[in-house]
Amino acid sequence: MAGAPLASAQDLTALQKIQKSGVLTVALYKDFAPFSDEGHGIDVDLAQALAAKLGVKMSPLWFNAGETTDDDLRKMVWKGTPIGYGPADLMMHVPVDRQYMAKVDQVKIFAPYHRERFALGRQLEALPTLENLEPFEKLSLGVEGESMGALVMLSADGGRYRDKLRIFKSSDDAIKSLKSGAVVAVLGQQGELEYGLQNDPRFAIDLPPNQLLKMQQWMIGLAVKVDNVELIAALENAMNELLADGTVTRIVQHYGLKHRQP
Repeated sequence: MAGAPLASAQDLTALQKIQKSGVLTVALYKDFAPFSDEGHGIDVDLAQALAAKLGVKMSPLWFNAGETTDDDLRKMVWKGTPIGYGPADLMMHVPVDRQYMAKVDQVKIFAPYHRERFALGRQLEALPTLENLEPFEKLSLGVEGESMGALVMLSADGGRYRDKLRIFKSSDDAIKSLKSGAVVAVLGQQGELEYGLQNDPRFAIDLPPNQLLKMQQWMIGLAVKVDNVELIAALENAMNELLADGTVTRIVQHYGLKHRQP
């Protein structure tokens, strides 16, 4: 009597396919230091650690950020691009937001590993203290264009700071301008400021003296296609182990950031 036929590739779960191939394909943002830039970063190292927990190798799938998170998730997690690039097995650095997650049917967002927030990096010689935003009526403040920080500062206190607001293409450009002295302060994500300033004694990093920005904090985690249940469970377990044994903290600190537990 013939034995039962072997399961075809179509019958394998996403996790079984990854284990069979020996490769976990991970979507990573381009030009996003210190998380993922030129093959290095927190998300790159963490993706490698997750793959190792599954007993496979990590293969990066690099992509440029779209206009919205919806665009990124569609291209890199559940559908792919029209030219056949993607989707990946896993996407790193996805905002873990309950309201947003409730609206997304095609993906599972889970396993937060870091908490990000807005901060203000300032030149100590020009701004030894900062208790409110009033100095920016006269002193230049850099922000990344099309960011929440830029939108808030353009409208804050009736637009009093518009004239001294300098808009940059990226946070990296804004931080370089701060270090060169072209602006006296930069408003951006704290992780990017910590990485860019690297404990330089000429600068301080504080929470911004604006209640709306001060309250804004968000967790970052993973995204996987929603029906890949076994893969989600395996990655969640792996992330919990990496958090518990201090691996995540060590990776984050290696790039000059403080690990803010989710």
